[in-house]
Amino acid sequence: MKKTTYEIVKDIPGWLTKHEGEFLEKATKSLKSVRGTIVEIGSFCGKSTIWLAQSGETIYAIDPHEGVVSGGKTNPTHKAFLKNLRLAGVDTCVKPIIQTSKDAARDWNKPLKLLFIDGLHDFEHASEDFSLWSPFIISGGMIAMHDAFCGWEGAHDVAMRHIVYGKEYSEIGVVGSIIFGIKGHSSIRSRIQKIYNQLFIELCSGIYKLRWVPKRIQFILVHRFLKIFLLNRFSSFNGTF
Repeated sequence: MKKTTYEIVKDIPGWLTKHEGEFLEKATKSLKSVRGTIVEIGSFCGKSTIWLAQSGETIYAIDPHEGVVSGGKTNPTHKAFLKNLRLAGVDTCVKPIIQTSKDAARDWNKPLKLLFIDGLHDFEHASEDFSLWSPFIISGGMIAMHDAFCGWEGAHDVAMRHIVYGKEYSEIGVVGSIIFGIKGHSSIRSRIQKIYNQLFIELCSGIYKLRWVPKRIQFILVHRFLKIFLLNRFSSFNGTF
């Protein structure tokens, strides 16, 4: 029996949850008819890369693989990354770029239909990744930032400022810790929906900041609320992890 994507990636080191991975897979497949390519910033050992590659399209995976992560430092990951891609059977559609995001951006000139940012999550690096790469996203394309919703403060601030409240993104949403936006022109209906989602995302972020509410209760409340009330085409993936 053929393994599911989750069965393939579940033992690969990394912080992407099953629901977040399913979202990435669905997002890449939903953008199949949109021109442009897919870029991932921060691949680590390949967990998210494998989810993205399920569409069969070329994935440009940018990571220096020096073992530097937001939580500290690990061993270099390049060999493990390539091995995991090969075992998952997606090595032929992934093009690793062994550089920092900043260095890779200097020579980049391709339009993007999906940009997944999962590099270092401090404000400086998250802001740099956004400012360097988001201009390449075409109308109808998507940006998604990992560990931005109630995760790392830097990534959260960048995603809230530039995606949730960004004028270029007509549709916004949250899946797990991922904040995403879809670039395009807004209709009256989509503007109303966006304002609703902005308010709801702010509300859920506020619940996470309540010190008197146990973390587990916060977690359950927020992700149940997101699943039920947040309005976007990926709502079925706004579940608990």
